[in-house]
Amino acid sequence: MRSKMINRFIRLATMPALATSLYAQTVQVSANGWSANSKRAAEDAVARKVDDIRASAKRPPLQRVGPSVMDVQLVCTAALTGRKVGDPIFGGLETYHANDLSAETAALKQVTLELPKKKWPRYSVVVERNANSTPEGPAYLVGVARRPGALTEFFAPLMFDVPFKGMNKWKKQIAPGCRNRRD
Repeated sequence: MRSKMINRFIRLATMPALATSLYAQTVQVSANGWSANSKRAAEDAVARKVDDIRASAKRPPLQRVGPSVMDVQLVCTAALTGRKVGDPIFGGLETYHANDLSAETAALKQVTLELPKKKWPRYSVVVERNANSTPEGPAYLVGVARRPGALTEFFAPLMFDVPFKGMNKWKKQIAPGCRNRRD
């Protein structure tokens, strides 16, 4: 009798852990019904275009880095609301609408070529589906952010006239559905 109770307790205790493990292994779908793999493939397509534009202009390649939380949430907000957003701290985020992620748009050329490599050697890409996107006619909002060097980006708040003042004002712009987004 006691061994039955112990076995039952073990099964009940391991169920939540098993369920959590199985959930983590499934393909995660974002709030707009887009899988993480599809989103990553879309971002890779835009990154290839950035590399192609740099190469055709005979410019040195840029280092691709993961997007900041701020960029992810700002691009998500722009996709959901249709508002124009920009990076309030570094000013290196450009967004544009696209139906074809491999298109060479003016906004993509601008963010890819206009800033000097020495001051802005890194970039990141965020792609979100627009609110009016359909399976038959996908529409995207693309955000490409040019970034300064890692050390400059890390110490930038200390170099402001008033360090850290207003650093989080951008959070007030974020749409409720985009809060706490990390990727």
